[in-house]
Amino acid sequence: MLGRRDFLKLSLASFITLVAPSREIFARVNFSEGSATKGIIFLVGDGWPLGVMKVMTEFMTMKFKEESNLSILLRNLNTRVLLQNTSSLSSVVTDSAPASVAWATGSKTVNRSLSSLPDGRKLTTIFELARQKGIAYGFVTTTRVTHATPAAWYSHNPNRDDEDNIALDLLNSNVMVAMGGGDRHFNGTIRKDRRDLYGMFREKGFRVVRTREELVASLNDENPILGIFASSHMSYFVDRVNDKRLRESEPSLPEMTAVALQKLSKNKKGFILQIEAGRIDHACHSNDMYGAMMDCYELDKTLAVILEFMEKNPNVLLIVTSDHGNSGYGINGTGPEYNDSTEALLSYNNKASFEYMKRLMRGQDAKNIRDIFENYTGQKISLEEAEEIYRKLNEKKTVVINDIWYEPDYTMGRILAKSVYKYENENLFKPAIERRGNVGFTSTNHTAEDQIVIIYGEQIPQMRVKSHIDNTELFQIICNYLRIYHINPKMKKEEAIAFIKSITKEEWKKHLELHIA
Repeated sequence: MLGRRDFLKLSLASFITLVAPSREIFARVNFSEGSATKGIIFLVGDGWPLGVMKVMTEFMTMKFKEESNLSILLRNLNTRVLLQNTSSLSSVVTDSAPASVAWATGSKTVNRSLSSLPDGRKLTTIFELARQKGIAYGFVTTTRVTHATPAAWYSHNPNRDDEDNIALDLLNSNVMVAMGGGDRHFNGTIRKDRRDLYGMFREKGFRVVRTREELVASLNDENPILGIFASSHMSYFVDRVNDKRLRESEPSLPEMTAVALQKLSKNKKGFILQIEAGRIDHACHSNDMYGAMMDCYELDKTLAVILEFMEKNPNVLLIVTSDHGNSGYGINGTGPEYNDSTEALLSYNNKASFEYMKRLMRGQDAKNIRDIFENYTGQKISLEEAEEIYRKLNEKKTVVINDIWYEPDYTMGRILAKSVYKYENENLFKPAIERRGNVGFTSTNHTAEDQIVIIYGEQIPQMRVKSHIDNTELFQIICNYLRIYHINPKMKKEEAIAFIKSITKEEWKKHLELHIA
């Protein structure tokens, strides 16, 4: 019978089979025994509903013939599973910024804001508190490094969309590691103010890397590292697996995590590493079932790296969680007595994300759109369905109906989940006239359900943790573990409502264009 360490090696081996260039990074990364005094690893699946986790574990079991690392972690006696409330100060449905602020500061703020209250008071973040104690800190993400989830831990900007200035906050944050996408906010030829932030980071002693090859070359560098591997967000994992150019140029989340842990754990006073599988959220917004599932698979392989590190460094506490739900992602029962459900689920076999397909579809007629869709999804569709995709791709949005912001993404997700059954005399008949997938969505927006929190470490049996918490309480768990004491100011919801009413329609319109469109 395989031990856990043996399984982790096999888990990473299966990942390397998909992403062959990663073999070089994993071969050269070395996790020292007991290198860190204490550490926090905070793994975020952004917009990661339980439905995505369920789909991933079923695909891993039935199609990939693997057991998920999440399943192994959940069975461990040193694991606690909690639920957290995610509401923000301004809404029962949060966006990523105040959700991450809650973890980083222990205080709630309004949607759109980073670590500050609506009245302008700044909230001291866990990174800033770590700096005072000599603890090393950093983050890796598959989004832009200036995006809401990592930015809330180092920036006090009241507007999460002000990413050019948030990049300057990162420059002054004293992080040891920052890796992800976002060239547009660092490149002097693209930034509106033409400031060369890469040069400014180098002047501060950072090793700046832009490709996987440069990341490999930096492995033995003692300097802090800024890794920017894409113009905007990094590519979806399904696209990196299937596009050789992307696979060879962009490192994976497990690779970035391995490099970050090697670097941060050398600090004898301890470390904090935030890791974000950020594009699960984007795929859910797009109702892209397979894209979300594959980015969750990448998160699961990142967990293999973390658990291997923790085998050698038991003084580390792992927190795995999500900031909010997204779009009502869920497996729907289908067919008589729901017995077509498994077959329908396993019919998904996409070779690209909707994002990737849309780039190819632009400028094409309906017939070519049908060919592209069928090639990358393996599903035959009618010309009428292709024409609907064409219309949604090209029409100018003048109204939003039923909170469907993302098109033609929503249409493509609905088409992939189509079923037609004969129904007579209150009976449903097999076989289906037409049967595709069965993952459905309620909208293209965030949702309000409580989110799972998984806490793992050898110290768990001694920890007193409630089974249902507010997201702000994770800040206190981190502080207690690192022996940090700090209480940030709070604001009441009534005070926040007055602030929201003061925001002009023009400001909200700009926010929606930047964040949602």
